[in-house]
Amino acid sequence: MGKWGRSGQGKSIVKDISERGFVRVGDVYFPPGSKEALSSLPKKKSRAKIVRTGWIDDTRNIRNKEKYNDPFINLVKTELSIDLWPEFFFSVERLYRFDYAIPELRIGIEVNGGVWAKGNSGHSSGKGIMRDYEKSNLAQSLGWKVLIVVPDQIKNYEALNLLRKLI
Repeated sequence: MGKWGRSGQGKSIVKDISERGFVRVGDVYFPPGSKEALSSLPKKKSRAKIVRTGWIDDTRNIRNKEKYNDPFINLVKTELSIDLWPEFFFSVERLYRFDYAIPELRIGIEVNGGVWAKGNSGHSSGKGIMRDYEKSNLAQSLGWKVLIVVPDQIKNYEALNLLRKLI
């Protein structure tokens, strides 16, 4: 006979204690709440602390800069040699963000789509217009210049030319 007596008895014991929550560490099984069992559990990854400053060191802005890249960002980089930050949080007071920003020059660019849409939606509703005013006023009170354009102006160089004049 083997170490565990009859054949298969060892396997049934291991199965039984595993089902009851015992934790295997090396070749030894420990009760579920024991120090050894708890220390063998994988450690939870701690989340990186989110820094909210409304500036280029803001964790959200850094993440957005790494995440987004579009033709307008590339155009501004090529034509004006300026880094454009997408979805830039400019305030800690509110969760407002610019569609694009040049933080070093404190210029925010807002692309307002749906201005010709029928009905009360987006930027054309009374509520949307008031929200846009509030956002623009907050930005200006923080020293930002805000350039407001529509999507067609982004596509046909008009926004780039307006930005060039603003700089």
